[in-house]
Amino acid sequence: MGLQRLAALLAAGLGGARGFDVEGNRIKGMMAAVYTPMKNGGMELDLTKVKPYAAHLASVNITHAMPAGTNGESVSLTVSERKQLAEEWAKVAPGMGVKVYIHVGAESLLDAIELARHAATLPGVSGIVCMPPVYFKPSLETLHDFLAAVSGAAPALPIWYYHIPVFTGVLQGRAHEVLQLAEKTGKLLNLVGIKFTDYDLADFTACLQVANGKYNLLFGRDDKGLSALMLGGDGVVSSTVNYSPTLREVVQLYAKGDLRGAAAAQQKNADLCDTFGPYGSDARNVQKAIMRMVGVDVGPSRLPYQDLSPAEYAALEAKLQSKGFIDTEPLATALRV
Repeated sequence: MGLQRLAALLAAGLGGARGFDVEGNRIKGMMAAVYTPMKNGGMELDLTKVKPYAAHLASVNITHAMPAGTNGESVSLTVSERKQLAEEWAKVAPGMGVKVYIHVGAESLLDAIELARHAATLPGVSGIVCMPPVYFKPSLETLHDFLAAVSGAAPALPIWYYHIPVFTGVLQGRAHEVLQLAEKTGKLLNLVGIKFTDYDLADFTACLQVANGKYNLLFGRDDKGLSALMLGGDGVVSSTVNYSPTLREVVQLYAKGDLRGAAAAQQKNADLCDTFGPYGSDARNVQKAIMRMVGVDVGPSRLPYQDLSPAEYAALEAKLQSKGFIDTEPLATALRV
């Protein structure tokens, strides 16, 4: 166990909720929600592709990555696969300047605890993220207790609640209540924030107000990223930053105080999302295809997702390239290691 992690564990144990270093673990700027490399028709992981993938992220100045989330097909992976994926990202990414935050949420509390404990053993993991169960949907109180059990399995790691109600159906419009209850009980000692993937900006704003802005709020709707930053959000967790300069430019220009430039870049990102959106119907994993277009081939998808047909792929690639929405392949190709 590293000295920093040991210090965090001691602080949490001695100082209660106030003892955990929330500010020191605050994420700002951009986090890539990364795709899971696969082969053999999506039936196996292809861990050899993680290293060039991490190199690609580093080359476009992305310093935070979240494997095994929604983009990473997490609930379609086995616990064993998720551990292997965490181990590979933790091994290769930090040396390239990319911090790793592992998604550990699962339908079974025991699986989520096992994944959290495993993440805590990996020196290259900087934190964990946790979605709620989605079939047996929790109440506010049982979600709190679920998160307490998972976070308690990795007390030296910061944890972010992963709020994505369009998929989970859990607590639509009520993410702020999770933070309020955590403040009231003091049982989520290492909860530092929320990965907020929803268009409800009123709820997002309410989250920002809890405990005088204590919590780290990361916004996960790419086409509204600038709005979240202007409200006071710390950063974005994004799919499109993997392969497109549009949202990266939003974050960079906003940080420089160039609101007009950031707004123009945000519109371009929204146009990008509108362009590929129709290709994502019928369980098609369109963004994994876009990764191949920029030279970072992460392989096929796993059922129930399906990949684009060759004709769909060619048509979408022509549209995206003609509009300058995506990275050029020579950049990514040069980074294959």
